[in-house]
Amino acid sequence: MKKTRRLLALSITGLFLTAVYAEENLPDDKSSTAIERVEKAFYSKDWRELPDEQLINANRIKWNRLAKAALNLPEWMEFSLSQRTRFESSSHPWRNGQSSEINVQVPLQSRMRLGANNENFGFIFEGQDARTNFNGANQFAGDAMIDTFDVLQLFTSATLQNIAGTGLRGNVHLGRFTMDIGSTRLIGRDGFQNKTNSFEGGHFSLVTENKWQLRTFLMSPVQRYPNQADEGSRNRLYWGADFEGKPADWLNSEWYYIGVNDNKSAIHKAFSVFGTRAHLAPINHSNLKKEFGALDYDFETAVELGETGVQDFFAYTGHAELGYTFNTNWFPRLMAEYDYSSGTTNPNGRMNHTFDRLSGQRVNLFISSLFGPMIQSNLEYGGLRLVAQPTDNIKLNLKHHVWYLAEAKDAMYSSNMPGFANLQDKTGNAGRYLGQDVELSSSWSLRSNLTLEVGYEHWFKGDYFSRLPASAGLPVGGAKDTDYFYVSSEVRF
Repeated sequence: MKKTRRLLALSITGLFLTAVYAEENLPDDKSSTAIERVEKAFYSKDWRELPDEQLINANRIKWNRLAKAALNLPEWMEFSLSQRTRFESSSHPWRNGQSSEINVQVPLQSRMRLGANNENFGFIFEGQDARTNFNGANQFAGDAMIDTFDVLQLFTSATLQNIAGTGLRGNVHLGRFTMDIGSTRLIGRDGFQNKTNSFEGGHFSLVTENKWQLRTFLMSPVQRYPNQADEGSRNRLYWGADFEGKPADWLNSEWYYIGVNDNKSAIHKAFSVFGTRAHLAPINHSNLKKEFGALDYDFETAVELGETGVQDFFAYTGHAELGYTFNTNWFPRLMAEYDYSSGTTNPNGRMNHTFDRLSGQRVNLFISSLFGPMIQSNLEYGGLRLVAQPTDNIKLNLKHHVWYLAEAKDAMYSSNMPGFANLQDKTGNAGRYLGQDVELSSSWSLRSNLTLEVGYEHWFKGDYFSRLPASAGLPVGGAKDTDYFYVSSEVRF
């Protein structure tokens, strides 16, 4: 491992020095000062596609490269830095094994991207240092918050333009990479959380612009370790295909299959996921037609079939979302949503019905990171969300949801500390009602290089928590309502 890291460091250093001293490739304005180049880059609308734009939502990596401009690096080189600092506070913890004190932490996430790309070949290294401060004993941390000095991405890519004159574009990625599939409910690159999902393997896509794309992959989820090198494992594999098309202006469709073989968990899992999605994205208020407002929607369903240990496995999930953007000041968008992810009726039976979210994100759920009490397993919820944009770079969000377990006898997943069991009442006497929450948050973006966010959430806990037996492991005071607050800044160079 030490030799691998040393070789990686030498390779990155060599690439960086080659770029710095390649005078013949420097921009025409090489005589300008660093401040002048940074100012020009800050306001520039030019963009050179990066190798991982075919893997993830481009907004995650799309910002003007100020550090690259300051160093006067050549156009074909990728170099950028980012740093996020967040203050978080959460009261009355509910996780089994967690302290009953107020949990206050300051997570830090720092990243560096370095690479090279032209029209046909690319290389990306992305390093990450994620850590948290002021976390005490029996407080939420571990690999969800800490991943110090590690490799988030390290891959090569190849692009084939206009294959055999068909107009198709092919993309190949090999190595360690992050990836989004569709809505990211099953596979996605974390945004809000301090840690980040990544995978090792291969990805191939065929794309025809504005019509359809087909993606296939074979990969292993990378195991995160707080204070040692992350690693992939052949004992846990994902493979599959994802097809996205746009048969009409009002319809984006998606069909996907994911195969899972997991020998790394205590219980061997082998199952298939079949899913479909139909959606129409909300209209950007700057492009909204003046005569009328606009409807948008997002419907997704997935079924899982196979085996988990000695149990047969059949689980399913469904998401329905309907929104309307009003043609008035601030262009408010009102959205109604409902989500159901199955649970197991009889935990001691032959059938397992608890939906497995794989490596997905908590789309439309609670704010995650230090908070994030639930995941899309054995969960039912519904509610309303109101989003408004006073300006192009300011967004306001107000949400109200009501929460239930899908099955009373199954566990409340993501309600435990490492080494402890999830909260569960196998008799079902605690019921299903988990409560309701109200969330208010806002974000302000100064172009793409500086983002400030603030949010508050109050979780009115349901009677499930007061009715849990003592053996379930709910912390002292865990049945009381929880207040969560955060404020963060992210700067990108």
